[in-house]
Amino acid sequence: MQQGSFKLGTIDGIDIRIHYTWLLAYLLIAWSLAMGYFPMSGESASSVTYWVLGAVAALLLFVSVLLHELAHSIVARMRGLHVDSITLFIFGGVSTISGEARTALDEFLIAVVGPLTSLALAALFWAIDNVLPADTATGAIAGYLASANLLLGLFNLVPGFPLDGGRVLRSIIWAATGDMVRATRIASYIGQAVAVVLIAWGAVSALRGDVFGGLWIGFIGWFLNSGAQEARRQVLEEDARARTAAPTTADAGVL
Repeated sequence: MQQGSFKLGTIDGIDIRIHYTWLLAYLLIAWSLAMGYFPMSGESASSVTYWVLGAVAALLLFVSVLLHELAHSIVARMRGLHVDSITLFIFGGVSTISGEARTALDEFLIAVVGPLTSLALAALFWAIDNVLPADTATGAIAGYLASANLLLGLFNLVPGFPLDGGRVLRSIIWAATGDMVRATRIASYIGQAVAVVLIAWGAVSALRGDVFGGLWIGFIGWFLNSGAQEARRQVLEEDARARTAAPTTADAGVL
């Protein structure tokens, strides 16, 4: 994820990076909000105003994604892991953490805090929307961010590895079996099953006329499938290297 990205800044020693695909996502979200959401929100304004609101809301959405990833990173640091960077890209954000969690509890805490942060943000924006007068631009933005963060939190709880929910599932299997490699294998296969469902859903949606939405869902499914395969491959390779490096009786020099 480092390739094709540029550094935006640093937060507490963690590089914040933007991938070039983020710009496409940002423009698409701003466009959809300016052309659809805000004109239908009850706020009567010019098209320029709708575009400004769309741009602001899309930016705040990615700030929410950044906070989601920062939550992962902060807990990872608290559990003794090193966090290199956070990269925002077309499908959201990803934290680059050196190494795997050392225990099932570490994995659970690092994974679950992200969705919980998104759900907390949803509650915050919902409260702001309900405090503000009806049919205001600020209220419309808050309402959108409440819904978006709610969906972000719930979607990430889906047990599709490498989504946060899939990592929570892996931590539970890991705790039950005591075997992280086996837990990764099981969670990754479940993640691929979820990916197949998303790809099929996207195809059906596209055939029914929702071409953009269908393609988007299908791409998310493809991304999850690739992520699950890559995670399983990495863990199996690391396990194989660890087994090869483990000293045998001859290696230890026992006569």
